[in-house]
Amino acid sequence: MEKEYNETLNKSLKISISVFWCVFLLKVLFNVNPFYAAIAAVSCLQGTIKDSFKVGIERVIGTIFGGVVGLFAIYFITTEANDFKGSLIMALSMIIIIFGCTYILKKPASSTIACIVFLGIATNMEGRDPYFWAGKRILTTIVGVIIALVWNWILSGEYKSLKKRKRV
Repeated sequence: MEKEYNETLNKSLKISISVFWCVFLLKVLFNVNPFYAAIAAVSCLQGTIKDSFKVGIERVIGTIFGGVVGLFAIYFITTEANDFKGSLIMALSMIIIIFGCTYILKKPASSTIACIVFLGIATNMEGRDPYFWAGKRILTTIVGVIIALVWNWILSGEYKSLKKRKRV
């Protein structure tokens, strides 16, 4: 029970510190919405740096792929998915994304976030510049992943093994 408590405490500290830095850096210092960075930080924090890095890479790949497909699809959707054609393009895009992530990119775990990013771009334009919106979405996700990896590395103490290797 104590081990489970310590693991939960450790994970909650890593997540809360990572989210703090996402919000502080993006919102407070740069006046950018930190929502996607914070989500990326929460979702990629795993028990080890290696696992966190793997999940973080999958998240970034999925975000980029979903963003690219989303940008491509909005040229076929006139104003958003408010008609049959737009709805059909959205549905078919899910198939393209899932197959693309699984068989072209060979990253099946990235398909969920790719679909979410696609939907965020294709259904949430509301007069925004699609390139800016997609680029901002991709960049804030990358920032969140980097922040989570750095704090996971620091708080897990894995940086100490790097110091030991340098001394040898």
